[in-house]
Amino acid sequence: MIQRIQTLFLIAVVMLSGLMMTGDLLLLDNSTGTLFSLRFTGLGEADGEPIQRLWPLTVIMVLVPLLALTAIFLYRNRTLQMRLTMITLLLSLGTLILGAYYIYMFDRKIDITVIWKAKAIFPLLSAIIAWLAYRGILKDELLVKSYDRLR
Repeated sequence: MIQRIQTLFLIAVVMLSGLMMTGDLLLLDNSTGTLFSLRFTGLGEADGEPIQRLWPLTVIMVLVPLLALTAIFLYRNRTLQMRLTMITLLLSLGTLILGAYYIYMFDRKIDITVIWKAKAIFPLLSAIIAWLAYRGILKDELLVKSYDRLR
């Protein structure tokens, strides 16, 4: 149901997660002036091909919008919709944690300075919006259960 607020929240999660798949998430500058970028495809030089593919991060970044989009169409099965929304929330937070881990490990190998992009906060925004969608779905479920008690 498109008119429900949680559907709009889930659409926002899909859009934010889809935007993360384009362009650089953040730039890493080492002391020699070489720029490395963390992208959807992996870690590489700013204008070149990926040096290292980061498959776990790529898989999570693909799963988040797919699960959120699937949850939109499960409005008849609210318990499954709540579960998928919670998994989406956890995967969004996992994107943040995994990205921080990769930056930390890269910093241990080469001394780098992180140049933040606006897309770096998209996983956090997606997690917050997914939590708001979860709350909306939960309110609907509680409302339906309260009507069942009245019969």
